Amino acid sequence: MKRRFIDYLAYAFIALYTLAAILVSVNRFWQYEVFYYDFGIFDSAIWSVAHFRPPVIDHFVIGGKWIFADHFSPSMFLLSPIYWFTARPEALLIAQAVAVGLSALVLYLLAKHVLKSSFISLAILLSYLLFIGTQNALIADIHEVTFMMLPLSLVFYAIVTKRPKLFWVMFFITLGFKESAALLGVGIAFLIVLYNRRWWKTAVLVGVISVVWGILTTQVIIPYFFGNRYFYTPTFDHNPWVVFWSLFDDPVKRKTLLLSFTSFGFLPALYLPAWPLMLQDIAARFMQKDFTLRWGLGLHYSAQLSVIMAFSSIMAADFLKKHIPRLGIIAGATLLTLLSVYLHQFKLHGPLGLSYNRAFYANTKNFAFLNTLIARIPKGTTVMTQNDIAPHMIHTHKVYLLRAVYDSFLPEYFVLDLRAGQNFNDFFGADIEALKLTLPHDTRYRLIYSTKEQFIYQRKSD
Repeated sequence: MKRRFIDYLAYAFIALYTLAAILVSVNRFWQYEVFYYDFGIFDSAIWSVAHFRPPVIDHFVIGGKWIFADHFSPSMFLLSPIYWFTARPEALLIAQAVAVGLSALVLYLLAKHVLKSSFISLAILLSYLLFIGTQNALIADIHEVTFMMLPLSLVFYAIVTKRPKLFWVMFFITLGFKESAALLGVGIAFLIVLYNRRWWKTAVLVGVISVVWGILTTQVIIPYFFGNRYFYTPTFDHNPWVVFWSLFDDPVKRKTLLLSFTSFGFLPALYLPAWPLMLQDIAARFMQKDFTLRWGLGLHYSAQLSVIMAFSSIMAADFLKKHIPRLGIIAGATLLTLLSVYLHQFKLHGPLGLSYNRAFYANTKNFAFLNTLIARIPKGTTVMTQNDIAPHMIHTHKVYLLRAVYDSFLPEYFVLDLRAGQNFNDFFGADIEALKLTLPHDTRYRLIYSTKEQFIYQRKSD
């Protein structure tokens, strides 16, 4: 009876957590805190495929080309049927929250299968969902690696429960979420051979497929669509010591490592077969000097690692159960639960805490004026606007992001919100000061609507 109560508690927490993620994500969208980079890029591609059109995107580097010129993520198009039933962009945010919630359910069931303890499984579940890296992935627009958390959790479930058919289906779906999943595949190959040597043939095949996938996607497919070399080609130092030290050479990296392992009670460090999995993720993020945003726990960059660490915690707890008295295990699980709650609520202030903050919901009403501004633009027209407004017009207009030089676009409308104190991402990629000087004097356009801070320019008839 007690075990069943804990199970119900776990399922209820997963459901409430998923609801919280939906509420925060959708309200942030309504508050214009979700951006074309990256939400709009994926959304426009998925919308196009749902309507049987090429997934061409607006992008500052590969604009006007298929999304495969940026990243190769065909598994994202499994979401396309969503847009057969709705035109609301918020649907993808809801789908992402549900995907992470389902990944938590899979990991909880895996933990119960391995540990035979609902209480310990619940403690690991809480550490996974309350981990700041998981929460930040949920509120950082949408990303392929966040959706990938579900099939990746099923990959681990299939390995432990010895279900080869499920494994292969989920493995290929996981690979299809991003070209960099090739490194993850190599880590999975090491895990398989270290966990179950009877699957050594599977491990070899997984490793070969992953390497081939990495080479094919980054050296053939993406360059074909891009018309140039892979844009995210990493540059590594050839000195082994420099390479090793690059994992710890910055305070941000050290903080990320400390908080990541602390959030799971350092259990992942005890499960050696998962070290290659953790190392490939950490190295891919930390060894690239040109992408410093990846070093921290913000955005979506810890999504993959959170699943790996949750799985590693399960397997490490199984090891400890065999060597530590039950009372010690229960005490450890209790401390892990308290630690997870402390880090979320008091130390790191997890963003899903907004779901129980009334002021957060009240703030949504403050952006009704932008909805009114957008409503002034005729549907089906071409519009150039800023990073925060563009996602709200993707399905009804042909949208381009603001550029100071726009002669090759000449949209029918410009929509500008020039309030002071906006999120710096609102004008991502745009020289707004240059536009303020040039657009009012461009004889091809006329101002058709203005307040002190919002402006709409319309292209004059030829």
